[in-house]
Amino acid sequence: MLKYNPPHSTVLYHTLPVLYTWGLLEQLMSEQLPVDNEGCQPANSGYNVEAPTSRQVLRVALNLKYLVDKVVPVTYGCDEIESDHSSVVTPAVVQLALEACGGDPEDKKNRDKYRAVVVFALLKVYGWYSQLAATELHNAELYESRGVAAQQLCKIIIDQEEMNDLHFMFMQMLLRRYTINENDEDSEPANAIELASDMHCTIVIGSGGFQRCLTWLWRGWIIQNRRDPTTFIRDETVSSPYFIDHFNPDRIKTPKYQNLLNIFFSILFLVLYTVVVNGKNSVTVSPIDLPELVFYLFTLGNILEEMTKMYYIGAAYFSFWSSFNLTMYSIISVSFVLRILSVAPLKLHNPSEYWDKISYRILSCAAPFVWSRMLLYLESEPFVGVMLVVLKHMMKESAVFFVLLVLIMVGFCQGFLGLDSADGHREITGTIMENLTIAVLGLGSFDKFKRFAPPYAEILYYSYYFIVSVILLNILIALYANAYQRVVDNAADEYMALMVQKTLRFIRAPDEDVFVAPLNLIELLFSPVFAFLSKAKKSQLSYYVMMVIYSPTLVLVALSEVRTSKRIKYNRLKNLPDDANEVDTAWDLTDGYVDEEDTLFTRSHTSGIRATNKKNKFSLQVQREAEAKDPKFSVPREWYSKVKHICHKHEQEKCASDDGSNDLSEKVSELLVKLSKVGLSVNSSGSSTLPDEVFKEFKTDVEKLGNMVQELNDLKRELKDISDMKSLLKEIVNQKK
Repeated sequence: MLKYNPPHSTVLYHTLPVLYTWGLLEQLMSEQLPVDNEGCQPANSGYNVEAPTSRQVLRVALNLKYLVDKVVPVTYGCDEIESDHSSVVTPAVVQLALEACGGDPEDKKNRDKYRAVVVFALLKVYGWYSQLAATELHNAELYESRGVAAQQLCKIIIDQEEMNDLHFMFMQMLLRRYTINENDEDSEPANAIELASDMHCTIVIGSGGFQRCLTWLWRGWIIQNRRDPTTFIRDETVSSPYFIDHFNPDRIKTPKYQNLLNIFFSILFLVLYTVVVNGKNSVTVSPIDLPELVFYLFTLGNILEEMTKMYYIGAAYFSFWSSFNLTMYSIISVSFVLRILSVAPLKLHNPSEYWDKISYRILSCAAPFVWSRMLLYLESEPFVGVMLVVLKHMMKESAVFFVLLVLIMVGFCQGFLGLDSADGHREITGTIMENLTIAVLGLGSFDKFKRFAPPYAEILYYSYYFIVSVILLNILIALYANAYQRVVDNAADEYMALMVQKTLRFIRAPDEDVFVAPLNLIELLFSPVFAFLSKAKKSQLSYYVMMVIYSPTLVLVALSEVRTSKRIKYNRLKNLPDDANEVDTAWDLTDGYVDEEDTLFTRSHTSGIRATNKKNKFSLQVQREAEAKDPKFSVPREWYSKVKHICHKHEQEKCASDDGSNDLSEKVSELLVKLSKVGLSVNSSGSSTLPDEVFKEFKTDVEKLGNMVQELNDLKRELKDISDMKSLLKEIVNQKK
C-alpha cells in the first residue's frame, strides 16, 4: 500500500474532516502520469522533445506539397480520393508523407521529433491549396482535389498513429503548438486541432483519433501546460480515487463543466428576465427590487466577459453569436439606463412614469434574444447543433439576397422619388418607402400608385414587385434550400466541426483562473487586491476565492469523477486506454464496468474492480456451460481459420491484379499501335492483308503476354500458399501459448 499524502488545502482539512478521512482508505497502485515537461520522459510519447524550428516546419510542408502535387497531377473525384481502397492515396504515399518529415530513421527520438509535425504541415498545405483555388479559378478543381488529398493523408496518419502510440498522437501531433515561417515571418503558434477547426477541415475532424482527442479535452483529461503554453499534459488526478483530489477549482477549466455552468446561469438569467418583464403590475414607478438588481448584475457580468474576449481575441471575436449577444446586451443596457432615469430624483422633460414605461417596452423587445440565446449552450446536442449550423449557412447565403435587394430597392426608390419631385413638390415620400419595404413581405399595395404620376409610377411599381416577389424571393428560397441540403448531407461532419469550435472556445480562454459570468464580477471586485500582491500570492488568493464560490459545483464534480476514476484504474490494470469499457456491449462478455459497487461510502476502492471481474467470470462461465450442453453445437476450429483466410483473399487478388494490370495494359497498347501502323484489313475472301513478318512479331507478343498472365497467376497462388502457411503457424503458436 502506498503512503497517503495529506491534501494541500488546509481549508478543506478543517472544514471537511469526513472527506479528508476518505483519503486514508486503501490506495491502489497506479501509473504516475507526467504533469509537466520535467516529469515527462521520452517513453511517455516524447513530451520533452524539442519542437522543430519554423524553418524546418516550412521545409516539411514544402516536401509534402511536392508529394501531393505529384500524386494528384490531374483532377480526381472526392470519392475516389477518400475511398478506403483509394488508388490515389495509397499506403506507399502515406509512407512517403512520413518520410517527407526527415529525421534519422534509426533514431526514434529524432524521427518522432519531425514526424510529430506532419499533420500540422499537411493542414498548412491544405490552406495553401485553398488560397490557390481562390486566386486561380481556372485550376480550382485541381487544387480542391489536392486539398482533399492532403486532408485524407492527415486522416490516415492520425488513424494509424492512434493504433501505434495514442498519447504521442494526442500530445505531439494534434495538441502541440508549432510555428511555421511564411514569407520570412514566423506565424503564431497553433496546433493541428486549431488549424482544422479554423479551416473547417471536416475530413480531418471526422477521423477517429481526432474525435478521441477532442473527447479527452472536453472531459479535462488533457489540460494545457502552465509552464509551456505550446504543450498539453495529462491531468494526474483523473485516476485518483480520492474525493479530495477532485475537489479542486482547477477542474472548472474543463470545457464540460464550463458548459454546464453556462447552461445553469443561462437558465437562471432567463428566469430573472421573465420575473422582471412580467412582474410589473402597477402604473406607478416602483423601485428596483432584488430580482431586477440581480438581473442587471448578470447582464453586467456577461457584458464584461464579451468585452474581455473582444480585447484579447481581436477581430476574430466577431461572429454570428457574438453579434447576437452584443445586440441583446445593448437592448438591455438601454432599458437599464431608462430605468435609472425613472427612479432617479431628476427633473426631466417627461415624467418618471414615461421613462419607466419606455424602459419596460424596450426590455420586452429583448425577449426573442434571451430565449434564442439558450440555443448557444444547447448546441452540444446533435439535433440542435446541426440546426444551428444550417442557420449559420443560411445567414451567409442570405447576404447575396440582401445585396441584390438593396441595390434594386435603391434604384427603384430613386426613380419614385424623381417622379414625386418632378412637379417641384414631394408629397408621398413616406408612402413610397413604406410600400417598397413591405413589398418584400408580399404586403405591397397597387392602389396608392394608380393616381401617382400615371402611367410611370404604376409601371415602375409593377416591375419592382415582379422582380422582388418572383425573382429575388425565389433566389432566396433556392439559396436556403441549398444551404440546408449541403449541411444535412454532411450532418455528422458538421456537428463534429461545431463541437471542435465549442471546445476550443473554452480552451482558448485568456484567463488562467476561470470565473464564469456573472462570477467574473467577483474577480473584478478583487482586482484592486490582486494588483498589490505577488504572482504567487495572487494565485493562492484566487485559488481560495474560486474554491468558495465553486464549492457546490465542485462537490458534484468530485462525486462524478471519483466514480470515473475507478473505471480508469480498472482499464489501466487491464492495460487498456482510459476511455475503454464506457459502454457494456452485448457482443463482448468482458467489457463494461460495474460501478454500482462504487458508492460514496464504499470502504474499498477496489470493490468495483472486483465486481467487474466477478461479473465477467460469471458471464463467460454461463456462456460456456450453455454452449457445452450440445457437443455438436460448437463450430470447428477450422472455421475460424477459413474466416481469417477469406479476409485476405480479396486484398491478395486486388494486389495481384494491380501488380500486373499496368504491364498488361501497356502490352495491349503496344499491340494496338502496331496494328494501327500496319493498317490491318480483311479482304473479301476473309484473308488478312497483314505482312508475314509483322504477323509473326504480333504472334510472339501475344505469346509473351499469355506467359506473363500465367506467371501472374502462379505468383498469386504462391502468395496465397504463403499467407495460409503464415496463418497456420500463427494459430499453432497461439494454441501453444
